[in-house]
Amino acid sequence: MPGADHRLRVLVADDQVVSVRGAVFYLGALDLDVCGTLDDPRRLVTTYTELRPDVVVIEPIMGPRGAALAHVRELIEAFPDAHVLVLTAELTPVMVEASLEHGCLGVVPKTCSVAALGTAVRAVATGERHLHPRAIAALLTRRQNAESSRATKALSARELTVLSRVAEGLTNMEIGVELGISADTVKTHLARTLDKLNARDRTHAVARALRLGLFD
Repeated sequence: MPGADHRLRVLVADDQVVSVRGAVFYLGALDLDVCGTLDDPRRLVTTYTELRPDVVVIEPIMGPRGAALAHVRELIEAFPDAHVLVLTAELTPVMVEASLEHGCLGVVPKTCSVAALGTAVRAVATGERHLHPRAIAALLTRRQNAESSRATKALSARELTVLSRVAEGLTNMEIGVELGISADTVKTHLARTLDKLNARDRTHAVARALRLGLFD
């Protein structure tokens, strides 16, 4: 962890000239020392070894797809105390998740404010995980989509139809008449649906289904 009087040294890894120049300018304005830049992820470990920055700020989509993050993993295996922050133009759920899985401590979009970038760099320099709100939202979206997919597979077509009619305010009897089944059968479908969605009651089941996007 850097001392209080230590000016943080940052290595910027990006193959887009404009992005690199912008990062160098803004990091300098934040009183952070850009000790080096590189445009080839294959040189990440070598450059880190030479410069020993406090934080590596990297664009994971530089070079061949997936190559940059593979070299980040290589870096962290060689230097477990290396602190890596992703600064990316591609803030997708997959990118955020992959960055964390490969050992990056933080993820921020290139559209973030200068202050947000400074906060992220300083947090990561201490070994703290830092996700920009948009990165958190991306992860939540991915998790919600996964839950929705699992729930959709778990519910049968008939159970989903019954639940959609519940959402419309129909009673068991009315649903049964519409679908040509008995009220008791509707009740059975609902009981199974509540169990699969881990819902307390009909209202909770509908709320969960709406949150998961199960209704068209």
